[in-house]
Amino acid sequence: MDQARLFLGWAQRKRRALCAARRTAVERNPGGILRLAREVRSLAEAARRVCPQERALQSRISALHEDMRRLTVLAGTPEFRCLTAEKRLQLHRGLVESREKLLRVMGQAETPTDLLQ
Repeated sequence: MDQARLFLGWAQRKRRALCAARRTAVERNPGGILRLAREVRSLAEAARRVCPQERALQSRISALHEDMRRLTVLAGTPEFRCLTAEKRLQLHRGLVESREKLLRVMGQAETPTDLLQ
């Protein structure tokens, strides 16, 4: 009975470690970063239309849109694969953070009309 519990505990730890390793591999994958950059770019495009026309906010959104355009071009090059795994992981985390910030900003934007569609 005791050996069965030890084995189950060991198996659960191994499974968690494998899941964490897979998650990290996906985050470091250039294809995943490219997909995320495209998503952030399309969100920035939508935020441009939805967010208030404040000059500072619009310029930050435009800069983010341009950065994502450049990143999508860069992610398709062989040089991008030469980046260290840690750098790609930091880039992935930064993209996730940018996406969350954009979604927050878009959620705070006022609706353009009071009428329900």
